[in-house]
Formats: sequence, structure tokens, C-alpha cells
Amino acid sequence: MSHVETGAPSIAVIVPAYNAAAHLRRNEAALRALRERVKLIVIDAGSSDDTGAIARELADDVGCFPARQGPAAARNLGAARANAEVLFFLDADCAPRPDTVERVARAFDEDPELVSLTGSYDDSPPEANFASQYMNLRHHYTHQQAQREPGTFWAGCGAVRREVFLEVGGFDADRYPRPAIEDIELATRLQPRGRTRLDPALQVTHLKRWTLPGVIRTDLFDRCIPWAQLVARTRRMPDDLNLRQSQRLAVALSPLALLSVVVLPFALLSGAWGWAVLSAGVIAASVGLNAGLFRFFARRRGPGFAVGGWLFHQLHLFYSGVTFATVLLAERLVGALRR
Repeated sequence: MSHVETGAPSIAVIVPAYNAAAHLRRNEAALRALRERVKLIVIDAGSSDDTGAIARELADDVGCFPARQGPAAARNLGAARANAEVLFFLDADCAPRPDTVERVARAFDEDPELVSLTGSYDDSPPEANFASQYMNLRHHYTHQQAQREPGTFWAGCGAVRREVFLEVGGFDADRYPRPAIEDIELATRLQPRGRTRLDPALQVTHLKRWTLPGVIRTDLFDRCIPWAQLVARTRRMPDDLNLRQSQRLAVALSPLALLSVVVLPFALLSGAWGWAVLSAGVIAASVGLNAGLFRFFARRRGPGFAVGGWLFHQLHLFYSGVTFATVLLAERLVGALRR
């Protein structure tokens, strides 16, 4: 193991892993390549499979919890075991590119004020089923369109100066004992400490196979609910990522868009031209609000996928919007009652 280059900040790559034996094997070549250049730390978050044994084959240092822990606790343990200047968090199901570590080292070396650097999934997920393609491409496009500075923090592929990470208390493992928005919450504490940047060229390949129930579960319980709670607690609604103003409009329009998909064919068959025009107008407005995303779907997976992606995206916007608004309202009512 050696540093990326003389004079560059030292880097430790921290990989939280829970029942990730298959992902670690699939990611083995990329992880071994990382270990040749930087320290690789894998934290087994209480797995019941062979994650720990495989990690010991691949990593310089392996930490193990006796019982299941969330990724926030696993990353914090990895940070405590690292003595590098920069902590680079990488999920076990994310395969880095050959230049990933060098890109991180160069960014922190060139900018002493840089506190954190965040990447994204690339646009070539290996799993070909609809749910995996939709979830991966949605993530990629959203992060490619996100503001560069101040940027959010995404722990699937995100680096932070260790000194600042420790000063702000690391990830909030008590509040987030399971995978959630612990990285987004961390970003709210990092941003006042210096420059936080999103690098659109810092990309990893996501190896996970999604299912549609898994997408919906993650959207609701790991994103919408904790994110609404965070917004209520901090009283900050960022105009970024899925909370951009255009996305708020898209959420409001989504139930009408779904209804219009049902109404339009009946209106055309029955000659109810007024309803047909109205339904077509709602659908056109909905498409227009996310035209870039659907063009991206079409470029990557074809027109058929883009149509299916638009339909499912309306459902995603609808259930996410209802959940987010309900939780936010409930949190604010509880807060008002406590005052």
C-alpha cells in the first residue's frame, strides 16, 4: 500500500458492509486495486453471512460488530480506526473507477478549504431489470443536475476531511440506526465548516439489484419520512435534489397526471374532447416538468423504458409527496404543541 502521490493528503477508504459477501466478491478486483494505493477499512456491521471472512481477505483493517448496526455506526467505527487526513466512504455495492481515489486526492490537495466531496452512481448499472435501471438512472440524473456548491453529502461515494468529520461528531448513529439520510443530515453540519462540493465526474457503478417493492420501501421509510423529519427539525427546505421547486410542482401535479392517464383513452373513445384536451394538457405539463429526466431515460434505455419510467415516476412522486407532506405537517404540529 502507498499513497496516491507524494504530497497528496493521505486517504482511508471505509466500506460499511452488512450481509454483503456477494457484493464484496463481485467488487473484489476494484477493492484490491484500491488497497494497492490507500488504506482499505471494511466494517462488518453484524452480518450473518461470510462478509467478515471475505473482508479479511481484501482489507488492511476489518472491524466487526457482534450484532447488526446501521451504516452510520459502521462508518463512524471506520473513521475511528483510520488515521488518514481524508475519509473516503464507499458502499460495499459500489464499484469505483480506476481514477476514483486520485480524483478525490487531487480535489482535497488543490483546495485546502474543501471539507467534503461527493460523487454519484454512473449511468451503466449492471442489473437490467426495470426497478434497478429506474432507481440507478434516477439517482444519477438527480445528482448530475444538483447544485455543485454548497453540495450535499452522499456516503455511497463521498469523502470528508477527517478532522472536520470528528469535530462535527460524525454520522448520527443514534438517530439513524438503519440506512436512511444520515449522510444528508451530516451535510447540514459540514456546510458551515467550509466548502462542500459535488463532483459530477466522480462516479461509481452500483451493483445492487432492486425490486419495485424495495424501491417503494426505500423511498418511503429511508428517504421521505426521515427527510421530512429533518426539514421540520432544521426548518430548512433546500432547493436541491428531490426538493427542487420544479420537483415540488411535479409532486403536486402527479395525482392529476395519473388520473389523466386513465381518463384520456376513455375521453378519446367517447368523443369527450374537452376532457381529452384537459387530460392531454396535464400529461404534457407533467412530462415538461421532468423533460430532461425522461429524455435521459430514452437515451439510455429507449422510448419504451422512458414511457414506463414516466408512469412509475408519477407514482413515486405521488406516494413520496403524500408521505413527506403528512410527516412534515405532523412534526410541525407536535412541535407547536410542545412550545
